[in-house]
Amino acid sequence: MAGMIDWLWMKTAGIASWTTFGVVLVIAIAFNILFNRYGRHYPKGLKTFDGRMSGFTPSQVEPILKEFHDSGQLDRYLAQETQLDLIYPLVYSLLFAIIIAGAGARLPHWFIVAPYAAALFDYCENFTYIALILRYRAEQHVPFALAVVASVASRLKWGFIFLSLGAALAALSARLR
Repeated sequence: MAGMIDWLWMKTAGIASWTTFGVVLVIAIAFNILFNRYGRHYPKGLKTFDGRMSGFTPSQVEPILKEFHDSGQLDRYLAQETQLDLIYPLVYSLLFAIIIAGAGARLPHWFIVAPYAAALFDYCENFTYIALILRYRAEQHVPFALAVVASVASRLKWGFIFLSLGAALAALSARLR
């Protein structure tokens, strides 16, 4: 396992530069602008699954999808999930990983796992959301087990995002010492 983590660290450190950081940062900002453009069309107060940083319970899935359906925004939400959210995990995880490997040379190498784990669980979450939306569109109902998978993946994603943020801050702090 340590060998894989060191390999991941070395591959990430190999691309970690100010130029790469700048390019990925610009792409991340562009994605956030695009997410906001999608969200502008949603009814006020209506949050996507991703907009709930504390996560959601499986029993909240159908009511959330019903709100999107009733407001005529379910197809827009599906488009957001398939057009933006299948690329964005790669972008933000790479941004965190570049900061960690580029600035945190003195940190334990296992810190690099956090952003990639966040992306992995984000992809699990996104594919589950797409399945939930498609199933809801077809039947106005979703399997509870699928809602559980989405809920668990969401909470794991957010946990690893917060760990990634902590690791990035530790890397920057170590760099400034």
